[in-house]
Amino acid sequence: MSFRALYASISGLQADSQWLDVIGNNISNVDTVGFKSSRVEFSDLFSQTLSDGTGDGSVPGTGGTDPEQIGLGTRLGSIETIFTQGPTLTTGVSTDISIQGGGFLIAKSGDQTFLTRAGDLTFDSDGYLVDPNGDKIQGLMATLQYTKDAINSTSSVAGQPAVVTSTQLELSSNVSALTDIQINRDMTMPAKATTEVTFKGNLDSLQQPNVLDLFPGFLAGANDPTLPIGVAIAANSPPLNDAIDTTRMTVQFNATGGFSLQQVANLSGSGVAGVDKPVPLVNGFINLTFAKDFAGSYAWDQQPPIPPAAQVSETVYDSLGNPRQITVQFYQVNDLGADGINNPNGPNQVCYAWYAFDTTGGQPVSTADLLGGTGIGEGNLNPFGFYNRDNPDTTYAGDFLWFNTDGSLASSGGIGGIPGPAGPVFNFMTQPIIYLPPDNTNPPTSPIPTQGAEIDPITLNFGTYGLLGAGQSNGLYSDAEGSYQVVNGVNTYVPDNTVYAASQNGYQAGTLENLSIETSGMIQGSFSNGQTTSLAQIALDQVQNPQGLSQAGNNDFAFSPNSGTVQTGLPGQGNFGTIESGTLEGSNVDLTVELTNMIIAQRGYDTNARMIAAVNETMVILDQLGQGG
Repeated sequence: MSFRALYASISGLQADSQWLDVIGNNISNVDTVGFKSSRVEFSDLFSQTLSDGTGDGSVPGTGGTDPEQIGLGTRLGSIETIFTQGPTLTTGVSTDISIQGGGFLIAKSGDQTFLTRAGDLTFDSDGYLVDPNGDKIQGLMATLQYTKDAINSTSSVAGQPAVVTSTQLELSSNVSALTDIQINRDMTMPAKATTEVTFKGNLDSLQQPNVLDLFPGFLAGANDPTLPIGVAIAANSPPLNDAIDTTRMTVQFNATGGFSLQQVANLSGSGVAGVDKPVPLVNGFINLTFAKDFAGSYAWDQQPPIPPAAQVSETVYDSLGNPRQITVQFYQVNDLGADGINNPNGPNQVCYAWYAFDTTGGQPVSTADLLGGTGIGEGNLNPFGFYNRDNPDTTYAGDFLWFNTDGSLASSGGIGGIPGPAGPVFNFMTQPIIYLPPDNTNPPTSPIPTQGAEIDPITLNFGTYGLLGAGQSNGLYSDAEGSYQVVNGVNTYVPDNTVYAASQNGYQAGTLENLSIETSGMIQGSFSNGQTTSLAQIALDQVQNPQGLSQAGNNDFAFSPNSGTVQTGLPGQGNFGTIESGTLEGSNVDLTVELTNMIIAQRGYDTNARMIAAVNETMVILDQLGQGG
C-alpha cells in the first residue's frame, strides 16, 4: 500500500468537511427571510495511469486491454446556490413583500448596488423605503405634472390669454430613471378641479304638461316666459325654419300664439342622403343678450318659475379644492303639436333642453348664474363678461338632448366650434363644456393659484349617443319597472325621471393616511379626501445566470463576472414576478434533505478517517518488517 490511499482519504476528509460546512450554513439559515440554500458538487482528482490499455489484436492472437488507473482522491467541484421559490409566510405587515417569481429587489448602499429576495422592508425617518441593512430600495417615483389649456379670455397679464393649469401626480414607466423610493408621511395631495360630470338615468318618455309652447307669445311680441332653444333671433338672423333641421323637425304655429317643434322623420336614422349618423335637431344658437332684450324674461326668472321636468345638483371642486354646486335643469321641449294632436307625418320622439347654473352657497337658479345650456353661445350672457365666447376659436355649448325611438341617446347635448375659413365650423355631437368660476376678474396665470381659483372647464357627459341596434351602447339592465335601461348614460324609456349625476372627478386637497403595495409593485397612498393614487413603484432586476451571483452577506447578492447581463423591469412584466404584500418569502432550506446529507457527509468523513487509520496500520507493519530484517 502506498501513500496514494493516504492522500486520497485526506482529500475525502477535506471534501466532506466542506460539505458539512455548507450543510451547517443551510441549517443555520432555515429561518432567514429570503435565504437561498446551497449545495455542493464533488469531482475526482487526477488519476495515476499504470497502463493506457491496448487495442483489440494489437498483439497477434490477443484481445484488447483496458486502461489501468488509480484515482488520487476527490475535491469540491462547486458550491451552487439554489434559487427555488421559498414558502410564502403571511405577516400582515403592509411593507413586508414577497416576490412571486424570479426577480430581485434592487438595494443601494452608497455607490454599491445589491440584489435581494428579502422583503422585510420599512420606511426610515426620512421616508426612504429600506431593507434591514438600511439599503435604499430602488423604483419609480410619481411627480407632479402640469396640464395647461389656454382659453380665449382676459387674464391678469395684459394681452395674454388665461391659462387653465391642473396638477396631479403621475407615475412614469421608464425603468431607466430608477431612484430611491421616498415617501413623506406628511405629504398632501393637491386639489384637483372637476373636469367632468357624468350623468345617468332616465328622463320621462311621456309628454310634460308644462312646456307645450317653446316661445309663448313670441309672434305677438308679448313678454311671456321664454324658454331658450337653438334658434338664432338676432336682427339679421335667417328665418326660423332655416335655423331648424327641417329634415327632422318642423315648426307648428299654435292658434294661441307661439310655436312648437314637431318631428317629421325618425331620429333613429340619419334621414339625410349620404349621412350615416343621426344629425341634431338645430343648426343655430341663441344670443341670450338679444333674447332677453326681445322677450324681456326667461322661464326660470318667473315667480314661481316654470318647473323643469327634472333637476340634478352636484358638488364639484375648483382648482383650490373649494366645493361649488352645479344645478342642471331639464325641460322637455317637444310636444304633441298644434291643438294637442300628434303629427300624422312621423313619430313624436322625446327631446329635452338642458341648462346649467352655478348655485354655490344657495344661489337661486337665475340668469345671473347661468353657465350654459341648450342653444346658448358661450359668453353671450354678458357683453362685458370674462370669457370672449364670440371668438371663433371658442367652444360652444348647447345642443338638445334628444332620443332615438328605441329610447337611446341620440345627441351628446353639446355643440363645438372650431376655426374655419368662413367662421366657426360646428360639430353638434360634442360634449358640452361649462366654465367655473363664471366671473373671475383677476385670474391667476401661474401653475399654483395665488389670486383665486383658476378657470375650470367642466365637461357635462350625458352619455354615448348611438343606436342600440348598432351596438354602440355598453349594455342593458332591467329596472324595477321591468323596462330596460342603457347603462352608459341618459336615456328615456319609462314615465319616470331618475336622471342623476353618477360621478365627478374633482376633489379637495388631502393628507396621506395609509400606504399599500399592489401586485404590480405600485405603492398606493390613501388620502383623507377619499382619493387613492400611485406614489411609487418598486422595480425588479433579473440576471442571465443567477447562480453566478456572489453572496455578499446580509441577505444580499452582488454581481460577478459570471452573473451575466442584467435586465431591469417592473413586477408583472415578463418573468420578473409579482409582489405579494403582507407576506415574506421564507428560506428554501429543506431540513429533511439537509439532515439526510448531514448523515451521508458524516459517514463519509468517518470512513475516510478509518481509511487513514488503515493506511497508518499498514505503514506500522512495514516499519516492523524493516526492524525485523
